[in-house]
Amino acid sequence: MSDSIDFLSGGGTMGALIRGHDWTATSLGPPAGWPQPLKTVVRLLLTSNHPMFIWWGDDLVQFYNDSYSHTLGPERHPSALGARGRECWAEAWHLIGPDIESVMTAGAAPWYEDRLVPLTRNGQREDVWWTYGYSPIEDGDRVRGVLVICNDVTREHVSREGLRQSYDTLIQTMDEGFCVAQMVRDAAGRPVDYRFVETNRAFALQTGLDDANGRRVRELVPGIEQRWIDIYGEVAATGVARRFVEGSETMGRWFNVYASPVGHIDDAVALLFTDITEKRRAETALVASEEKYRAIAEAMAAANERKDEFLAMLAHELRNPLAPISSAAQILRMPDMGAPQVAHAAEVIGRQVRHMTELVDDLLDVSRVQRGLVELDCAPVDMKAAVQAAIEQARPLIERRGHVLVTRIASGDAVVLGDRKRLIQVAANLLTNAAKYTEPPGEITVTLHAGANEVRLDVADTGIGIEARLLPHIFDLFTQATRTPDRSQGGLGLGLALVRSLVGLHDGSVAVHSDGIGKGSVFTVRLPHHCAAVAREREPACIGSRNGASKRVLIVDDNVDGAEAMQQLLAAAGHAADVAHDADAALGNARPFDVYLLDIGLPGMSGHALAQVLRQRPGSAAAKLIAVSGYGQQQDIAASLAAGCDAHITKPADIGALLALIGSERPPT
Repeated sequence: MSDSIDFLSGGGTMGALIRGHDWTATSLGPPAGWPQPLKTVVRLLLTSNHPMFIWWGDDLVQFYNDSYSHTLGPERHPSALGARGRECWAEAWHLIGPDIESVMTAGAAPWYEDRLVPLTRNGQREDVWWTYGYSPIEDGDRVRGVLVICNDVTREHVSREGLRQSYDTLIQTMDEGFCVAQMVRDAAGRPVDYRFVETNRAFALQTGLDDANGRRVRELVPGIEQRWIDIYGEVAATGVARRFVEGSETMGRWFNVYASPVGHIDDAVALLFTDITEKRRAETALVASEEKYRAIAEAMAAANERKDEFLAMLAHELRNPLAPISSAAQILRMPDMGAPQVAHAAEVIGRQVRHMTELVDDLLDVSRVQRGLVELDCAPVDMKAAVQAAIEQARPLIERRGHVLVTRIASGDAVVLGDRKRLIQVAANLLTNAAKYTEPPGEITVTLHAGANEVRLDVADTGIGIEARLLPHIFDLFTQATRTPDRSQGGLGLGLALVRSLVGLHDGSVAVHSDGIGKGSVFTVRLPHHCAAVAREREPACIGSRNGASKRVLIVDDNVDGAEAMQQLLAAAGHAADVAHDADAALGNARPFDVYLLDIGLPGMSGHALAQVLRQRPGSAAAKLIAVSGYGQQQDIAASLAAGCDAHITKPADIGALLALIGSERPPT
C-alpha cells in the first residue's frame, strides 16, 4: 500500500471495502488527496471497535466501520459506503437532518440517550432506540464533516420498559409476592416478630420460604435482621405506608417492598414485594464494570502518552549516532587522510554502530519477553558468580562515571534455579541503571543475601531518586522518559521492564523503594532459593580457530553499500570475495566458491530458496552456506538451517565470529 494511503490499512471488512471503493466517483476523489482531518478521523474509525460513522463534505459522503455495519441491515450495507447522507437516510432525515445541519453550519455537538429513530431494516419498519452523539470535524476554520459515535440500545430499552411494566403489574394486580403479616410485640409494645397470616402462590418463589401460613418469621428465618421487624411494626403502628428496597444478608436476597397497614386485621401489614436479587447483582456488576473500564481507559490514556514519549525518545536515540557516523564518513572521503585519522573515523563508526545495535537488541529482547517467546535454559545457578559477572559487565560504566562500588556478598549457598545468562542480564541492568541515574561521584551498593527460602539481591544507589507518583509505574514500558529531565545518559528506558519480565519468568519478584527526588533508590530482586548444590559451571565453548587458508566467498545481498563493505572486509582478511545483488546473479556466476553469504530478504527468490537451489547444484552442494539476516529470533535461525544453511548470523554481523565461520571447515554431511 502506498505511504499516502497507509491510513486506510486494517479495519476488517469495512477497511477492505473502503480501500476497494471507487472514490473518484464521489466528490472526495482519490484517498491520497483527502484533507488531513478526514484521513485522521477515517483512521480513527478503522481502528475502533466502537460503532462509528462519518459524514463528510457538502454531499455528506458516508464512511462507517465494521461495528456500525451490523446496525444497518441489508437495505443500507454495504451500499451506504460512499453514498450521500441525505439520500441514504431519507426516511429519517426529518429527525436527524436538523441536527446534522446545525453541526455543519454552527459546530454544534448534540448528544442523545435512548432516542427513538425508526428505520427500515431487514425488510420491515422497526422502532430503533439509539444513544449517540454528533461531533464536528474541522478543516481549517470551517466544519467539513460530522463524526457519529453511537450504540443501538433497542434491546436495553425494551428490557427497561419490560421491568417497568412488570413493576406496575406487581402493584396493581399483586401477581408477584404478597403476604399479610401480623406483628408480635413484647410487654413494652416493641415489635419482636411477626406471623404470616396469608401468602400468595408466588410468595414461596420470591422468598424461598415454604408453608409459611400461620408460622412466625423467626421460626422460618432464625437469623432474620431486626430492621425488617422494626419497619413493619412502624407501618402497623402509624398507619403510614412505606415503600423501600432492602437486602437480607440472612436470606441472601434483595426485595423491593411496598408495606401498607391492613385495616381489617389488628396490628398487621400487607406486603407487596418482588425479589430483585438478580437485578441488584446486575447493577452492582454494571457499576463494577464501569469502574473497571474507566480505570482501563485511564490506564490506556497514560500508556499512550508514555508510548508517544517513548517514540520521540527512540527517534532521538537513533538519530544521535547518525551525526558522528556521517562526520566520520565525510572524513574517510577526504583526500590525503593519514592512517591515524582513518583509524579514528573507523573507530567512531564502529562504536556508534555498536550503540545502535544495542538499542535494537534491547527492543527485540523486550518484545520477545513480552510476547512469551523467551525460553529459559534453566539449571542451578550460583547467584554469587552471576552477580560478579554482572558487576564486570557494568564496571566500565561505573568507573567512567566516577562511582564507588560497594559489594556485600553472602558467604553461604546462594543457588537459584534459572537461566544464568538472563539472571546476569537482570543484575547488570540494575547496576547500569544505578550508574546512569547517579550523579558522579556516587555510591552503588550491591548486597546479596541468601535466606532459607529466597535469595535476595539489593542494588542501592545515591542517585536522583524516584517521585512517589512514579514508583508504581517504574517497571512499566515507556516510563523512563519521565525519570530525569535530561537525556544525557541515553538509552530507551527498557531495562527495568525487562528486569521485571525476566524475574517473573523465574517465579521471582522485583520491587523498588525511594524516599523521593535526590534521595537515591533501592531495587530488590527476590528469587526462590534452590537447595541443590551448585554444579561445576562449564567452561564456555570456544569458537573453532580460524583456518588461515584463503576462501573464495560470494556475498549475495541487495544492499549495495553493505555488500561492497563486506567485500572489502573479507579482502582485508585475506579472502577472495565476489558480490551478487540477487539470486539470479548469484546462480549466474560460474566461478566455484567455498562460502556463500546469503541475505534472506532478497528481491525475487529469497535467500532460503537460493540456499535450497545451491544445495542441489553439483558445483555448490558442498559449499558452506551462511545466512546473514536482520531477523535473529529462534524461528528465523531454524528456518535458515532447514533451508540448508550451515549457520545463521544476525546483522550487523560480529566480524570476528563471521571470519571464524568462514575460516572453519564445513562438517561432513
